[in-house]
Order: sequence, then structure tokens, then C-alpha cells
Amino acid sequence: MAQAADVTSHQNFVQEALDNFAVLLDDTDFTAHLHLMGVGRLHFTRRKQLLQEWRGLYVALWRLALGRSFPQDADAMLEAFRRSYRERHRDKQTPQMLERAEQYWDMMRVTRESDFTEVARHFCSLCQLNEKDARSLQLKLALIIRKAYTDIFRRLI
Repeated sequence: MAQAADVTSHQNFVQEALDNFAVLLDDTDFTAHLHLMGVGRLHFTRRKQLLQEWRGLYVALWRLALGRSFPQDADAMLEAFRRSYRERHRDKQTPQMLERAEQYWDMMRVTRESDFTEVARHFCSLCQLNEKDARSLQLKLALIIRKAYTDIFRRLI
């Protein structure tokens, strides 16, 4: 009997983590991130592209956090999230964003949460900056990504 209660409790935690992240992803305002990268409101195409990148990165960061809190269930939870998010968001950008999430997850598989430099470097490559500005932006983005990961991890449940 106690074992059934533990299973139900675990399922509730899993569902709560899925629901919390969907809300977090939909409610996150990436305006400051885009502004830092030199993308304003009137850069429609760049803005749309970079929003997909940031949302994809957030999904990958969430997967990283899942690996710490739900190591046995992380892959299944990611797949469940992908299915439900795709069903609720039937636009053209969602499949592309989820594909980017996979690519970011692959980028972070080795270093995990210890180093976000490679991801920050990738984001810098999406901007046309000189070397000095790119280095500065890379450091700022690495810190922003670290903070995003920490926030996602804290809000997991």
C-alpha cells in the first residue's frame, strides 16, 4: 500500500515539474537577453530566430535540471514535455525550437552545469561583433545562462 502511495506521489512530482516548466517557458520575457545581443523590437526576423534559440536553450537547461532531480525519469519527462508542448503550440516555430533544444542539450552533455561557455560562444556567433565585444558578450551570456539554469532548477517543483 505504501509503495502505491510512493508511486502516486512520484507521478505527482513529475506532472508538477512538467506543468511548471511549460508555464515558465511561456512566461519568460527574453527582451533583456535580446537587447544585450543588440536585437531590438524592430529587428523582426532576427528577434524571431533568437527567441527560438533562447527557448530551445531553456528546454535544454530544464533537461539538465531534470537529470539532477529525476535522473531515472529525465529522458521520459523531456519526451512527455515535447509531446504536450507540440500539441498545445501548433505553430511553425515550436518544432524548430524543440529541435534547437536537442542541439543545445547535445552541446551541454559533457560539461553539464559546470560550464556554459560553449553555449555562450554559440550565441555570440549569432551576432556580428568584433573580437573584444564578442568576448565581453560571451562572459555576460555565460552568467545569464548560469542564472537561468539556477532559476529553472529552483522552480522544478
